Amino acid sequence: MTITELKFLAPEIIIAIGICILVLIKSFHSLRTNSLYSVLVGVLTPLFALVSIAFTFNDQYELILNEQVIIDTLGYGLKTTAYCIAILVVLATNVNKNNNRSELILIELFALLGVSILCSASNLLIIYLGLETLALSLYGLVASNRKSVKSSEAAMKFFVLGSISSGLFLYGVSLIYGLYGSINVSDFSNLSIDNSIELQIAIGFLICGIIFKFGAFPFHSWVPDSYQGSTNSIALFISTVPKIGAFALLYRLLIESFYSLSFLWSSLLLVLGLSSIVFGNIVALSQNQIRRLFGYSAIGHIGFILIGISAINQTAIESSLMYLFIYIIMTLSAFISLELLSSDSKSIDTINDLKGLNNSHPWVALMLLFTMFSMIGIPPFIGFYAKWIILSTLIDSDMIYTATIAIIISVIAAYYYLKIVWYMYFEKSDIPLMKDTSSLLQKLILFIIGTSLLLLGLIPEILISMIDRLFHQIY
Repeated sequence: MTITELKFLAPEIIIAIGICILVLIKSFHSLRTNSLYSVLVGVLTPLFALVSIAFTFNDQYELILNEQVIIDTLGYGLKTTAYCIAILVVLATNVNKNNNRSELILIELFALLGVSILCSASNLLIIYLGLETLALSLYGLVASNRKSVKSSEAAMKFFVLGSISSGLFLYGVSLIYGLYGSINVSDFSNLSIDNSIELQIAIGFLICGIIFKFGAFPFHSWVPDSYQGSTNSIALFISTVPKIGAFALLYRLLIESFYSLSFLWSSLLLVLGLSSIVFGNIVALSQNQIRRLFGYSAIGHIGFILIGISAINQTAIESSLMYLFIYIIMTLSAFISLELLSSDSKSIDTINDLKGLNNSHPWVALMLLFTMFSMIGIPPFIGFYAKWIILSTLIDSDMIYTATIAIIISVIAAYYYLKIVWYMYFEKSDIPLMKDTSSLLQKLILFIIGTSLLLLGLIPEILISMIDRLFHQIY
């Protein structure tokens, strides 16, 4: 390992250092579980990682450390997105003392490290290391609400299902190693092996692990339980940051390594994506618990990403990544809104809790209105453009029936989003919402993210140029 190669690992090294510092802070402040130092480390660590990316950015496509790590603009872009999300999560949820405990921020940094590893891994063992670092961290986050029975139940389900998916993924890795005699993804180009039934089975096992991290059907059952059992802060984190790692995992293994088998995995992604859209949105219609509703909604949104990728062309892949970025913005707006309405003693748990929100918190209601309209796909919000580019890609790829099903389900899904809007603006609450305890910084973050849903919808070229920049080395 040379100094030149080491500098490309600066973001991961900085996060690892931040984890060590937070452990030391916890040992010195063992009696102070809600320490300001923990919040500072939780913000400064990903911030310094962002700065290191700015200083080490390389516009060239490189393989370093014996082809175990890949350096490209896509990896830089995904890492930058993950670090920004982590900063926003800490800043937007630190007022509630239950969210800024040092152990929670420590586990979030571990999860961020796992995502960062996945974004640049070019070796199956490195990929598995990042995958398990992320998975184990998420188990801890879901189980962090020790006073909640639902949290413990969700964490146990998540752990069991996660262990099974990790085992399937690892079995697929072992089959690939047996076939190729290598674990570097750059070596997976033997056409004679590509036609073997063993490799096709291995790809199926890999997809099981990838789909679980996305939270798509049929590996979805942990999603609504984890959202419901967690606090708003944890639900926000697990609904955004891991999706970046899941996309990196899918891209590195399927698109970059086994593109020659796209006839197989594209069909699987199409079936799983359509199933996720139908199942997630239909089940969400009957939900009253708001975080659980967002969980099923997330399954539907992930379905759109998967059916976009299944078209297997440059436009489809770029459109899917854009949809992922837009989904993350919408999710940030939704959960930060819920966090602003919550306090240490009470949180917004059901849709009924939002009755009369426009009367008590009109500007928060407006931001939630923007979010719901964007999730439905109503123009001029950016959510409309997200669905439009996916559907356009499907139609251009002669996947008319798939696009038709997606449109029909999207129209049906509008019901539960509009139900939230109805409760906020047209229902009266007998019990007033709790007093506003949010900070100015939280309100500023929500305002910026909420209004961006409208501004980006009016000027989508900003996201388009950014996505094109991430992929310009590859196509």
